[in-house]
Amino acid sequence: MGVHRLLSWSAGLLLVSRVLVGVGFAQPAQAPAPAQPAAPVPMPVQPWGLPPLPPGIGPVEKFADVSGTPQGRFLEGGAFDTAGNLWFVAIGSGWISYLTPDGKLVPVVNCNPPAALGQTCEPQGSRWHDGKLYLTTRHLGILVYDPQAKQLKTLVYTYRNQLFKGPNDLDFDAEGNLFFTDPWGTGPGPNESDRTGAVYQYSRDGVLRRVMDSSLFPNGIAVSPDDNTLAIGDFRAGRMWYATFETGPGMGCPQCPRDPLHLTFLSVKAGTYVPGNSGPDGIHYDVKGNLWAQLAGLGGIAEINPRGLIIGFVPIPNGDAATTNFAFGGPNNQYVYFEGATSGTFWRFKAPYPGLIGPGGMRLPAQP
Repeated sequence: MGVHRLLSWSAGLLLVSRVLVGVGFAQPAQAPAPAQPAAPVPMPVQPWGLPPLPPGIGPVEKFADVSGTPQGRFLEGGAFDTAGNLWFVAIGSGWISYLTPDGKLVPVVNCNPPAALGQTCEPQGSRWHDGKLYLTTRHLGILVYDPQAKQLKTLVYTYRNQLFKGPNDLDFDAEGNLFFTDPWGTGPGPNESDRTGAVYQYSRDGVLRRVMDSSLFPNGIAVSPDDNTLAIGDFRAGRMWYATFETGPGMGCPQCPRDPLHLTFLSVKAGTYVPGNSGPDGIHYDVKGNLWAQLAGLGGIAEINPRGLIIGFVPIPNGDAATTNFAFGGPNNQYVYFEGATSGTFWRFKAPYPGLIGPGGMRLPAQP
């Protein structure tokens, strides 16, 4: 091959190589780098045995701080009036107060009798009904505060001429009957060795009846959205009681009549055992039939679905283990306002559904 032909062939080969490189055939194509997965949203690290945050809740934020005041000496109760004020009580001082919608403290009345009597009131639970605030107290029975007359009166304080052991919490059914718990060990009851608690009904026609006894320490209490079940937090046993009202013939009891007075139960079942060294304190239903329970001793609030399973837990941000009580309120009645009893603080978050007990104690319609 001549030198001229060799140079021409080499130049042609170089030209073809450059063309192939230009169209991407000279070297294998490089695969694009795989997309990096998005960083997961951090969730609070819960102790073993506790579920994560319930689905659909908003961030937890501080609503008010009443620590250092007489009205903040161990917080309890929780009930919204029709003006959006959150009413609460202080066990350690006897004060009944409220927080305005912007968190301002307004003391109202002290239920302690004169000091010369030597007996404090120690209020605990609170519920609005027909424009009045109903209160359980450890030593004075059930009290009623009328905000119009600015009067605090006793509704009932004995059963068959015996003092209660120490009424703790209360709720109304759809017919206006009042149910309240009476655990041992918190009042001046008739027999210190009798370590059993009871549940009472004060009917809308003014009759007091004992409807349940022998539970260890009945604490929070709530009537379900369908008005068929009475839930009771058995604090010392760390569990819930679900008492189904007798509502008429059914699969389990074809011959059973309907009890319109809500005095008898078709069944009573213990369930929903809570983790750790804690127990259910204040409890409330939402309109979907989920039961929310403050877990005193654990520092937070649990969501329990209609099957009785704990599906979420919301810890209090400041670590106060004495999470005693709470109330639904705020926009659409969809915010949970809960208390840190020893720190004197109030916290709130948006819940997935509205609470059953609305402003002024109104029961909202149940949702399927």
